[in-house]
Amino acid sequence: MDILVAHLGAGNHNPASSSKYKTLLKRSLNHNDIIEAARVVEQSELTNTGYGSSLNLLGCVECDASFIEATEKVRIGSLVGVDCSYPIKEVFRTLDYVNELYQSDDKHDLTAPVMLNYQRVKDLIPKNPDELSPNQLISKRQQRIYDIYKDKVLGGRIEELKHQITDTIGLIRIVECKTTLATSSGGNFFKLPGRIGCAGIIGAAIDFKRIEGYEISCMCSGNGEQIIRSKLSWEIVNNISKVPEEEYASYFKQLVGSIYCGFIVVIKSKSTSHLLYGHTTESFHFGFRVGENTRVILSHSEKEGFTFGEYKLL
Repeated sequence: MDILVAHLGAGNHNPASSSKYKTLLKRSLNHNDIIEAARVVEQSELTNTGYGSSLNLLGCVECDASFIEATEKVRIGSLVGVDCSYPIKEVFRTLDYVNELYQSDDKHDLTAPVMLNYQRVKDLIPKNPDELSPNQLISKRQQRIYDIYKDKVLGGRIEELKHQITDTIGLIRIVECKTTLATSSGGNFFKLPGRIGCAGIIGAAIDFKRIEGYEISCMCSGNGEQIIRSKLSWEIVNNISKVPEEEYASYFKQLVGSIYCGFIVVIKSKSTSHLLYGHTTESFHFGFRVGENTRVILSHSEKEGFTFGEYKLL
């Protein structure tokens, strides 16, 4: 089994950049390793994470990232306040290092943390010599937007930033005996410093569950506060198995109808895999690769409301 799914966030994508989004997804899906696939997405100015992320109220990049790694056991990790080029790679790197520390003989009575503030631990882990400085993460485009709107925002006059995607990206990698989910986001533009978005919280932007011979993986993107409050990914992985297939669309419409979001669910058994997706946002761009076969979907809502679809992967 060889499946890779990637999404660029649910929101309001600029139609003029559709060909660029499609190319970006294809480049990401061309990789076998989830961290390398994530690097392609995170280094692009088209996405809101890593380089070119939205800036917070102080004009700084501040990302969140998390992962779920399921083999015989399930391992999770989360990193908030990340100011580096590749937040997904960094959350794996940081949690791997911390786990090694806690496996030493003199730490046998301590439990390794699963959620960390990056600003408090980054000086404790080995440096990445190729890492950009925090100022180098700011793209010219995002700096220009910040400079144009900051006085209005600080003055309480919130302006709509057209075609400004401020949503979470995510990936799912499924191979024999191992499923990995990862997500990262720069959060909304002009967010309060220290704000933690759904990408930093397991059960919000991503979740995973095994039940009765099935593995259920879920990724969500959109309004972070709404997704966190509703524990959206957790809600989906814990309840979708109870829903008859013919009622999927109505179930999701009722669940997310009042939430500005998009979601992807992969339901895998020993012999089959299905992908379900939906969004209440104006658009949701994602793609998947099964073996050597790749498909990219740039989904746009034809009218206000709920868009839903499904694909048989295997």
